[in-house]
Amino acid sequence: MVIVLKKGYLYSIISAIFFGSAGLIVKLAFSEGTESVDLLTLQYFIAVPLMFMLLLVFHKSKLKVSKKELLQLFVLGVVGNTFMTVFYYKSYSYLPMAMVTILLYTYPIIVFFYSLVFGKENISMYKILAVILAFIGCVFALGLTKGGFKYSPIGILFGILAAVFYAFMNIYSEHRLTNVEPLAINAYSTLFSLLSLIVYKFPLFILKGNVSLSMIKYTVLLALFCEIIPLTLMYAAIKYIGSLKASIIGNIETPTAMLLAFFILKEPITLIQLLGAILIFYAVYIIRK
Repeated sequence: MVIVLKKGYLYSIISAIFFGSAGLIVKLAFSEGTESVDLLTLQYFIAVPLMFMLLLVFHKSKLKVSKKELLQLFVLGVVGNTFMTVFYYKSYSYLPMAMVTILLYTYPIIVFFYSLVFGKENISMYKILAVILAFIGCVFALGLTKGGFKYSPIGILFGILAAVFYAFMNIYSEHRLTNVEPLAINAYSTLFSLLSLIVYKFPLFILKGNVSLSMIKYTVLLALFCEIIPLTLMYAAIKYIGSLKASIIGNIETPTAMLLAFFILKEPITLIQLLGAILIFYAVYIIRK
């Protein structure tokens, strides 16, 4: 039992660290002149074959799923993955990286209230404290206490919707897909998400060859480090420790994004941001204990 819990915590932490790099790569990709749906479509064209190849080589027996599970994976992919990623990527066109991150990481609060109202999970004062500390830590770590910012309402709406559908992905996979291999969950749901994006907007830009080498580089990075690895680890973590704990630990993405901005974009880190990072790590410590 202890080993299983340790795996869950470790997978959640690694997943969050990889997700923390997503905003930076998306911003760089947008600088090439692409838009959210095209970027996602190209990313999935790379990620889906890779995941099925990995399953074929290492977990061939896990490729087979029942009709019921296939339907559930369809719902997870089309409703959860598609809407979450489209709204998440679109929000970067309207908002700074910090604001998108803080909006997405309101999703543990959504998971918490679902667990409180509908779930069977025991909601202790420690879990309530962890949710509050993690959210306050995100606000501090992203430097949102300075005030004076004017944000796009449509960007805020997209960010909140991304959080809602991300919470749905966590909750749905925990309750409906417990018997499916995490990599298989990711592969099938992303495949269905790709098909829905093709129906929504056929990728003519690929057929016309309107894809630069830089765009391919960014989408490969997104496919590997912001799709295949973190989502697969997230689904695995949910199996071990549940969606609520996994979602709270996922707040580690915020200090990760903060450190990337410091080292790569040369953005300064203030004392209040450091305090925010400490609060997030303390929230994770509370959940782990």
